[in-house]
Amino acid sequence: MKKRINRLLLASLGLALAGAAATGQAADIRAQNFKFAYVQPKESHMGYGVERFAELVAQKSDGRMKVRGYPNGTLGGDLQTVSALQGGTVELTTMPPGLLVGLDGQFGIFDLPFLFESFAQADAVLDGPAGSAMMQRLPAGLVGLAYWDHGFRNVSNSRHPIARAADFEGLKLRSLQAPLMIDTFAALGSNAVAMAFTELFTALETHTVDGQDNPIVAFDTNNFGEVQKYISHTRHVYNPLVVMMSGKAWDRLNDDERRVLREAAEETRAEQRRVSREMEAKAIEHIKGLGVVVTDITPEARAEMRAKVRPVTEKYSQALDPQLVQAFQAAIEQAGR
Repeated sequence: MKKRINRLLLASLGLALAGAAATGQAADIRAQNFKFAYVQPKESHMGYGVERFAELVAQKSDGRMKVRGYPNGTLGGDLQTVSALQGGTVELTTMPPGLLVGLDGQFGIFDLPFLFESFAQADAVLDGPAGSAMMQRLPAGLVGLAYWDHGFRNVSNSRHPIARAADFEGLKLRSLQAPLMIDTFAALGSNAVAMAFTELFTALETHTVDGQDNPIVAFDTNNFGEVQKYISHTRHVYNPLVVMMSGKAWDRLNDDERRVLREAAEETRAEQRRVSREMEAKAIEHIKGLGVVVTDITPEARAEMRAKVRPVTEKYSQALDPQLVQAFQAAIEQAGR
C-alpha cells in the first residue's frame, strides 16, 4: 500500500513538473507587436517576404508575436527607417546593403559593379562565411536576421534603348544614395542624381531624371512602365535584401523570442527568393505587354561596360578591408557561375 501511494505521489509530482515546464515555456514567449517598414508595395517580392515572415512568426509563437508590415515607405524612406531602427521606434526593415555604406563603408562591397554573374553564385556567397561575416558587421543598433532577394539591378530610361556602354552618355539617372553607385553611373557617362526611392516616381514622371536602376520586379510593381519606355538587362549590380531588427528591440527579447524571429527570417529566405525570381520572369512579360522595350545586353557589350567601370571597382576595392575582398573573391570563385 505504501509503495502504491509513493508511486501515485511520484506520478502526481511528474505531472505537476510537466505542467510547470509547459507553463514556463509558454511564458517565455510574450505577447508583443512589431512594425516591419519597407519602401516597396505590398504586392512586390519584398512585400511577399514580409507577409510570409509575419505568418511564420505568428505560427512559431502561437500567435503571441505579431508582425505588421508598413509598405510604400509609409514610415519613411530607407535611411529614415535605419535611424528609426537604431532609435527603437521601428522594429524591423529590409533593404539593399549598399544603403548602409554611410554607417560602414565596408558594405560597399555589395555594390561593386558586375561582382556577381548569377543568382546561384550570389546565393552561395551570401549563405556562406563571407555573407555571415558581413551580417556581423552591421552598424550599432542593427541586428541581421537573413538575406532575401531583391534581384539584379537594370537600367531604364525614357529617351532611348541602352544596348552598349555609349548609350549611357548624357542620361540623367537617379542613383541610390551611395557614392559607389553615383560614381558607377558617372563612369558610364551618365549624370547621377542621388535620390530617395520614395521620390523616384514623381521625378521620372516630371522628367527631373531620365531614368533609374532597379530590379525588374520593383520596376513593374511600382508602375515605372507608365513613365519609362526602355529598360535594359544591364544586371550591373546584384542586390540582396538584408532583413534587420532594431538592436533596442532585440535586447528586450529573450532567447526563445529571438529564436522565433531568426527561424522565421531564415525559413522565409528560400521561399522569398523563389517567388522573387518567378515574379521577375512574369514582370518581364507584363511590361513588354505595356509597350516597354526590353533590351538584352550582349556579352561583348557587358565586357565594354565592365571595362568602363573598372576604375570605380579598383577605387572602392582599395577602400575595403583586403581580407573581406579576398573572402568574397574566394567565395565567388568557389561558387562558380
